[in-house]
Amino acid sequence: MGDKLFPIRNYFFLGSYQSCIGEAPKIITKSEDEKNEKDVYLYRAYIALNQGFIPLKEIPASTKSSDLAAVRRYADFRCNPGSKDRILTEVKGEVASRTIQSEIAAVLAATILNEANRSEEAFRAVSRFEGLEARAAKVFTLIKMNRRKLAAVEVKKMNQIDEDATLSQLANALVTSVGAGGKVKDALYIYNEMAEKFGRTTDLEMHQAVVSVLTEDYAAAEELLESALERDNKDADVLINSLVAAQLNEKDDEVVDRFISQLKHDHPKHPWVIDYNEKEAAFDRIATSSRA
Repeated sequence: MGDKLFPIRNYFFLGSYQSCIGEAPKIITKSEDEKNEKDVYLYRAYIALNQGFIPLKEIPASTKSSDLAAVRRYADFRCNPGSKDRILTEVKGEVASRTIQSEIAAVLAATILNEANRSEEAFRAVSRFEGLEARAAKVFTLIKMNRRKLAAVEVKKMNQIDEDATLSQLANALVTSVGAGGKVKDALYIYNEMAEKFGRTTDLEMHQAVVSVLTEDYAAAEELLESALERDNKDADVLINSLVAAQLNEKDDEVVDRFISQLKHDHPKHPWVIDYNEKEAAFDRIATSSRA
């Protein structure tokens, strides 16, 4: 019997969140565990689309599923700024005491910690788990920590489990894209192959664009990002990369300024925006003092 939940997991991993949401109601589950697993990816897709209020409303605070409880907590973290410090402290405590029992809960703990720029603790959150999703989280975290060689070791372990799995392919492409210059194009081949096999998504096109920038094909990067923006014109990472592509393609300043204004408006708490605002304020202070 085939894996009936494969489509929604795959849509989620590829960043095709609306397809994940659309596919979920079509799948008839036969056990509580199976239903919970389906709901985990369904609600994570809603969170990825900045609709975390849906899992907050639909998952009871008293749920007995540790995975759904972890999803609900992540939704709370994303939706409610006032809850972030409490949740971060709670997650750090669970990681330190090694009380996280499931892979999904560990992955979501790592996600929260990575979003809070606590990469070492994020890695510890998933270090005890050996499934593909946990290993993919390790790869992402190690790349964030500039530990490419260790990330490559994790990719090798993923390939030993299932080298054709979507997560293995994505992890391989990620590690390859930050590797030596001569191999960067291999990442583009992987992303292109996945787009042809599963269809284009915002995430895939963004990653294709990033590799195109690394190979100095700026026109291709701009075209890919324009397509990604047509799918989701509010995605922070797509907007940031579109800004970079506009600068590399020597677009008018107002084009770049437009992306910056949109980022400030739609994503005021994004690390890139916070960093930009700090640098902008520092520049203004220097300019003011030089005129004094």
